[in-house]
Amino acid sequence: MKYIQYKKVIGLVLAAAFASAVTVGTATASSHDGEKGKKGYHFKMMDSNGDGKISADEHAVAAAKRFSKMDTNDDGFVSKKEMRKHYKKMKKKHAKSCNKS
Repeated sequence: MKYIQYKKVIGLVLAAAFASAVTVGTATASSHDGEKGKKGYHFKMMDSNGDGKISADEHAVAAAKRFSKMDTNDDGFVSKKEMRKHYKKMKKKHAKSCNKS
């Protein structure tokens, strides 16, 4: 396997593992659903085939999207600075949506 491909594969695997912890926590702790801003939104968003379950493939797609959002300089890696910036943004977004109620 070429080095570049290997780096991408490792990056995606690490992103999936990281996003797994993040998205599971978000899906279970979040009050978002169906429509943006409503309970269960994140789960429904990840359940792309609508079967009421999230498969490993569906989760990997969500993880790759989250990783891509965090990797703001598109170098295939997420630095601590990029991660902190992403979490601050998500924390503000979540607080704003929770205060709407």
